[in-house]
Amino acid sequence: MNLKKAPVNTEDTGKNKRDEILQEAGKLFRRKGFNGTSMQDIASEVGILKGSIYYYFNSKNEIFQEVLNRGISPILKKAELVMGKNISPSDKMRELIRDHIYYIMHNNYSLVLFFQEKENLSAEQTKDYIESRNRYEKIFKDVMREGINQGVFPRVNVSFTVFAILGMCNWIIQWYNPRGPRSHEEIIDHMVYLICDLMLNNLIVEH
Repeated sequence: MNLKKAPVNTEDTGKNKRDEILQEAGKLFRRKGFNGTSMQDIASEVGILKGSIYYYFNSKNEIFQEVLNRGISPILKKAELVMGKNISPSDKMRELIRDHIYYIMHNNYSLVLFFQEKENLSAEQTKDYIESRNRYEKIFKDVMREGINQGVFPRVNVSFTVFAILGMCNWIIQWYNPRGPRSHEEIIDHMVYLICDLMLNNLIVEH
């Protein structure tokens, strides 16, 4: 009896290989920097020939831009969903902060790489990432303004407050250890409590 092999979905295979290249490249960029990482380095980590990478990407620059953009896209989509919920501005802010911290702890390549490499990158290299980041920050600012208009938040400098919140969250990448004694759930809960209930106690006024 002849057994026919199931057809190979070349589209899925190509997508998986592309994802693998981006994942390994992100690790290399973080460890060695953009200039210190070569296409050969990426190929070796993925286990393919250097020339094979060009089937998926035109250049190292394109890979780097994709790593940056892919990093922020999921959290931007989640923030847009939170913004559309019919909940109070206070609850929106708590969800945004919780999601942001989770993102920092589990998918921080784009943030780390941006701050690590920003002095060496051209405006073209970071254009899409910065546009997405600005959209993301605007959601936080819109929630703050929504709360101010409803009398939930006092009239504070919106930009300064949002940058302070995100700055504290972003610093987690400097000390978070996934193999440490505290689970990520414990850390997230504590950070949300620290920011929303203690630090912002004089900013967020519950009715």
